[in-house]
Amino acid sequence: MKKGIFSPEVSADTVETLFKKTKEYGFELMQFDFLSICEEEMPAEYPPELISSIADNARKYQIEITAVNGTFNMAHPDPAIRNDGLARLEKLAAICKDLSCNLITLCTGSRNLESMWVAHPDNQTETAWSDMASTMGEAIRIADNYNVYLGLETEASNVVDTPAKMKRLIEEMGSPRLKVIMDCANLFHNGEAYRKNVKDTIGKAFDLLGEYVVLAHGKDIEEGEGLRFTGAGHGIVDFPFFFQELNRIGYNGGIILHGIKKEEDIPFSISYINEKESG
Repeated sequence: MKKGIFSPEVSADTVETLFKKTKEYGFELMQFDFLSICEEEMPAEYPPELISSIADNARKYQIEITAVNGTFNMAHPDPAIRNDGLARLEKLAAICKDLSCNLITLCTGSRNLESMWVAHPDNQTETAWSDMASTMGEAIRIADNYNVYLGLETEASNVVDTPAKMKRLIEEMGSPRLKVIMDCANLFHNGEAYRKNVKDTIGKAFDLLGEYVVLAHGKDIEEGEGLRFTGAGHGIVDFPFFFQELNRIGYNGGIILHGIKKEEDIPFSISYINEKESG
């Protein structure tokens, strides 16, 4: 299985440095986030010279951009903020072909006004679901227009916070454009991140969503009451079982390392993932 990295976890001051270091670590894939080289994850504009530089360096260093981050708060209570996110998503979709990438990563958002990565009680309401689903419908329209796919993750802080809700969303939307990014660390809620729960939690997620999985994330979570994400090998995710489940569904894509807090830990996580895949 090819290995990749979430680009913000590699420090770089130029586009070339980002791809050169990624290659030196031994990666073949990248989930690209414009925050690595810009001030925003989803800029309002994409200068042609910047896109050319990214594409040229990806080719030069033989790094496949397997996904591009397009996350914005799809459940924000202010429709103007949701619409701004959609406008930026459309501009991102328009440049995906130039990056030889057809997958944009999304999350479903939160009613929290400060951060889409912080939970809010109203995330459980049908109003929040309706706003998010309406936004998702527009995102699907954009995906159709630009022939890209939308990779979604469950997030404990978001409206779609369980595999069951992800299944509901996919079925309600009824679009082949919606796919799943399987990040096992994201399957837990507060009070659930214990070793005794791991296999059952992962297995149930694959049972519900296996047919939709388009990308695997190699992120880990520390054991305990809270949700403390970390790099692969520093937590409780059962990676041999994860690989077993990926094989069961016939997955033939790569795995993107994510959640690494210190760049010097990247070699350890690569080694750990390689060991668990082969073992």
